[in-house]
Amino acid sequence: MITKNHLKEIIEAWPDENGYSSNPEIYDAWLERERRYEARIIQNALGRDRILALTEKQKELLENSYLRLLSQKDITLISDDEILGQYELVTEHFLQHGSEEIIDAYNKRQKMN
Repeated sequence: MITKNHLKEIIEAWPDENGYSSNPEIYDAWLERERRYEARIIQNALGRDRILALTEKQKELLENSYLRLLSQKDITLISDDEILGQYELVTEHFLQHGSEEIIDAYNKRQKMN
């Protein structure tokens, strides 16, 4: 929970219309805290096993997907089903497990020819 004084500091540090903050350390710390909170919500919805099973490319696609979702909605308004839905889109429709190896092997064969 943010204290009243801390909230006041964050508001005062908020960047102006030119993007300049009077206290970038406080503002950046608040942004980092928000990112960690969002990550915890996503991790809790997905579970450790799903996260560990992701390939690097799937992680990249999933992070981009979550960033788009978070640009549209506050994390407190995003349901676990929406988080899981993004995961399923990436892992079952965009880039299934094992498909990267097939693509890499195909590309290597094409370079040999």
